[in-house]
Amino acid sequence: MKADVVVVGGGAVGLIAAKTLAENGLETILVEEHEEIGKPEHCAGLFSIINFRRLGIPFSERYIENKVRGAVFYSPRGRRIELDAGRTVAIVTSRSSLDCFLAEEFERRGGSIILNDKVIEICFSGNHTEVKTRKGIVVKAKKVVNAEGVASFLLRKTLKKTTERRMWIPIIQLWVRDHSLDPEYVYLYFEEYLPEFFAYFIPVNDEVGKLGVASRTKLKTKLDKFIKERFPDVQVMRSVSHAVYTGRPLKPDLDSTFIPIGDVAGHVKASTGGGVIMGGLIAKNICEMIALEIMGESESTGYRRRNVESLLRELDRIAIAMKFLRSLPTKTIDKLFKIIDESSLVSEFSQKADMDFQFTSFIKILTKPQNISKLLLASITGSLETSLLKVAP
Repeated sequence: MKADVVVVGGGAVGLIAAKTLAENGLETILVEEHEEIGKPEHCAGLFSIINFRRLGIPFSERYIENKVRGAVFYSPRGRRIELDAGRTVAIVTSRSSLDCFLAEEFERRGGSIILNDKVIEICFSGNHTEVKTRKGIVVKAKKVVNAEGVASFLLRKTLKKTTERRMWIPIIQLWVRDHSLDPEYVYLYFEEYLPEFFAYFIPVNDEVGKLGVASRTKLKTKLDKFIKERFPDVQVMRSVSHAVYTGRPLKPDLDSTFIPIGDVAGHVKASTGGGVIMGGLIAKNICEMIALEIMGESESTGYRRRNVESLLRELDRIAIAMKFLRSLPTKTIDKLFKIIDESSLVSEFSQKADMDFQFTSFIKILTKPQNISKLLLASITGSLETSLLKVAP
């Protein structure tokens, strides 16, 4: 078989890459090791509307389960902060349905999908690359886009690289029914016994929701504790286990014939483990570059190259910031919640914070002179209150 590009892996980012390549006129083959697209479902499927649109994916009721307007945060010691944008800002999707939708979009543009087969070897030879599968298929291609996911078998074998393995955290996600929360919000819980990652609840509707807990140690015990304390009345419908990445992204060689994208390259937000938006935007720009190069227009790739570099820089900064924040003791985290809550910045965060470009948007808000003054005042007021309590009879 022959193709311009082979995409390894049929998750959301791999499908976004394949769809982009096909849209740009390249003969593209996608190889997925599972028997069907969208299984197993490894994602809560919460996406900001503004950045989802940038992926160029048509909105469809086929995969949209819910729409939300804000988020509720709970500090380790119970302080509650509610961010309300006053309008719909995010969608909750069925990742299985979304992936199937993307696969159909890819095939509709002339792409080919090979299911239930795994790429086991990449051989570089002259001006083409041979992609070999477990079932004996050999595809000669000009480029290989590797979106194989967490396992990173091909990445380690081909480039001798991998993400920061210690920064992957096991997670269990449950689908539950009979919650009593407002379905227009998502809920994040920064529990004392979960210092590495927050727990979450994302409503699908006023009855069903997705609940997730991540931890490197005693995960099942901590999940049971979280359910008992926060959601004692829910009924578990089904569950899935996977891992979230909280490390720094790999920076791929954009001129190589073998380019890793998505989870395998750590192209995810270290804050939330979410990779569809940022990983998808990186993949989209890389694949548009590939299309221009194959069509002999390499001189036109500068804009997209800069986009990729900017997106990777954002992910890197998020990872560095989160490493620092997660190193703070519980008492300090709780104090930060208090300062933000009492600084009158909640409204501004609700309106201007970006779910995906978190570092840039938060820094922009926090470094405004008037906001620095508000934070300092809230901090000083809090310190005075603490001091008075200590000396009070």
